[in-house]
Amino acid sequence: MKVEKRGKLQIYFDILEVLCENVEAGDAPSPTRIAHKTNLPYDRFRNYLDELVRLSMVSREGGKLVVSEKGFEYVRWHKRMISFLKSMGLLP
Repeated sequence: MKVEKRGKLQIYFDILEVLCENVEAGDAPSPTRIAHKTNLPYDRFRNYLDELVRLSMVSREGGKLVVSEKGFEYVRWHKRMISFLKSMGLLP
């Protein structure tokens, strides 16, 4: 069984989705928990997180990770795009 690698956009989505879900639940997960939920080694997770901060999708406020409106918009866009591609039969 061949497992396809996730691309950078999918990894961004996975991290942001975990953060968004926790915002809705009123929870503030630790970076280690986010790395675990997104199935990333911690060192690679930190690199992606630093990039998301640089892109203004996530900020660090009071020791917590906060998703910006730009991050929320990316999650909404990604979900719409995947839904569209599936409806066109381009994704399983």
